Amino acid sequence: MNMLNSVDFEKRFAQWVYDYILGLGVEESNALIAKALILLAVLSVLVWLVALVSRKVILSSIRAYSKKVDKPLLDELVTHQTFKYLTRLIPMVVAYISLPVVLQGFEKYMNPIENLIGVLMIYTVYQFLQAMLKFFKGLLLKNEAFKDKPIAAYVQLGSIVVTALAVLLAISVLADKSILSLLTALGAMSAVLLLVFKDTLSGLASSIRISTYDMLRNGDWIEFSKYGADGTVIDINLSSVKVRNFDHTFTTVPTSAFTADAFKNWRGMEESEGRRIMRSINISMGSIGFCSEAMIERFRNHPLLKEYIQQKESEIADHNKKVESTGIGVNRHLTNIGLFRAYLRNYLKDREDIHSNLTLLVRQLAPTEKGVPIQIYCFSKVKAWVDYEGIQSDIFDHVFASIKDFELDIFENPSDALYKKLLLNNADD
Repeated sequence: MNMLNSVDFEKRFAQWVYDYILGLGVEESNALIAKALILLAVLSVLVWLVALVSRKVILSSIRAYSKKVDKPLLDELVTHQTFKYLTRLIPMVVAYISLPVVLQGFEKYMNPIENLIGVLMIYTVYQFLQAMLKFFKGLLLKNEAFKDKPIAAYVQLGSIVVTALAVLLAISVLADKSILSLLTALGAMSAVLLLVFKDTLSGLASSIRISTYDMLRNGDWIEFSKYGADGTVIDINLSSVKVRNFDHTFTTVPTSAFTADAFKNWRGMEESEGRRIMRSINISMGSIGFCSEAMIERFRNHPLLKEYIQQKESEIADHNKKVESTGIGVNRHLTNIGLFRAYLRNYLKDREDIHSNLTLLVRQLAPTEKGVPIQIYCFSKVKAWVDYEGIQSDIFDHVFASIKDFELDIFENPSDALYKKLLLNNADD
């Protein structure tokens, strides 16, 4: 009702201006032009005042209110400037409604100007919807339930849909054609559109698969050697996945690559009870042999080997007695490498930072030209990278330092210094 009264007032004002100009003795044709120019000037001032009031009064009131009350959603809406775009619509609506009155008698100019205002309104609504998408993105990413989901990909898809609709509506207004006819024309161009948006559609399909099968989340530590990515996923969108590497560089990987190629996701390790330690040392074959009595006596009361030696000596004694009585078989003896493996196994069990309820073993791998590999396989309770590397280093520091007690040597390739020493010795001889 207020809108109708406003339009009626504008008509009466326009008629009064026209009558006043005629009263000045101006011809009707010139009076009509003068009236239109005066009304355009008045409308321009009115639109400017409405825009100013909308921007200053409404937005200022909303900002002031958001500071007084504890409303996180309202604060987010203010931050993303969603209300700013809504206030821009008000002066456009005023101009659009007043235009038929202002341009009365000049109808041929009305349609182009109305179309221009219509396109501006569409663009303003488009900006508002884009701001709302950003608002929902920020809101969902702050929610723990959605923090690890590819929200950016879905927001990007929504942005593409909104952009496409805005462009279609703008073309529809400017061309004065139904949007359905435009959609029909686009359907006929579907092959071209599929080619143009091939990467986008491929990224969308990949994003859906990644989300459905929980292949990747924000915050995951991944290794993707093909693209040189080794770090934390910080953003997943339709076209790419952004990874912050541990050297503080960034790598962008196509989203479709995560469903087409193999990559390593360390999330399983981070969610498990421990982080695996699996490393080997090579023992020189020439240093492997049976334990001497002196070595056995030296370790007989060792806390980590006392029980093992007692058990093995009893077992070996029974076996050797059977061999001597029957004359069948070969006598058994303790070996320094076997004693060393038992020592390491008990050493790992004794460490509080190693999981004893997960797989823990010290095993001998197949011998190679570089000696006999002894592999430590266990799980650290600590999964943080720096602390984990410290634990692993502590273990092998102890391994390297204690191996000489078992009269074993670590295999090393000859160095230049060794060759020089041999040459000097031969020269002296």
